[in-house]
Amino acid sequence: MATILFTAGAKGGTGKSTAARFLITYLREHGFDPLLLDMDDENRTLSRFFPEAIQVEIKKKSSHDVLVERALNGDSLILADLKAGTGREVLDWWLDIPFDELSNLQVRFICVASITSSPDSVQSFFNWVSALRDRVAYIIFKNLKDGEYLPDYDASDEALEFREKFAPFHITLPRLDEEYVTELERLDLTIADVLSPRSKEISMLLGQLMVRARLRRFQQNVYDQLDPIINALQPLS
Repeated sequence: MATILFTAGAKGGTGKSTAARFLITYLREHGFDPLLLDMDDENRTLSRFFPEAIQVEIKKKSSHDVLVERALNGDSLILADLKAGTGREVLDWWLDIPFDELSNLQVRFICVASITSSPDSVQSFFNWVSALRDRVAYIIFKNLKDGEYLPDYDASDEALEFREKFAPFHITLPRLDEEYVTELERLDLTIADVLSPRSKEISMLLGQLMVRARLRRFQQNVYDQLDPIINALQPLS
């Protein structure tokens, strides 16, 4: 009936909003139109890049109603971007959702996490796993921006147990030139915006042929990794 993708509100700076942006542009290029919910009431990152996103105040209990009622009343694909933070505030708020009842109504949840070489990024995600367990599926974006080796996820016993028990999907985000990242963030542009017919103004840097070619290869690399799991991303039939 409905699929709800949500970003695990883990440590800030791991790239969870970047992962969400790739998922959105990938789904749109494949003919899907996910409802976007910006639940990060501090940064509103999703709304910056996608002004059509609905802003939700998670401090209000009624904000759960927005998510649940939209899922039950026609929005078959939803992506919710949660606020980052290593504490329990966002997680405790999210755990109020009646996962079991919604599962019986054919609503499924997919947790989208982004981790880096920072031990904190991995541990804050595992805090979510210990609470959510098998009530959700998992997509892990391994963000290599700070290094290609992620020992706390690649080699730890806790991570091995997680992978064996929950069989998560994995997507690798290679390191992207910092100058390009800064320019994309400054202009609130996704790579898809830069590569599409110029519906948005881009800078001289991003308009260069070689830069666009590098961004196209980067995006295609991510999209190629998403292709095998498209059935898991799309709405339930």
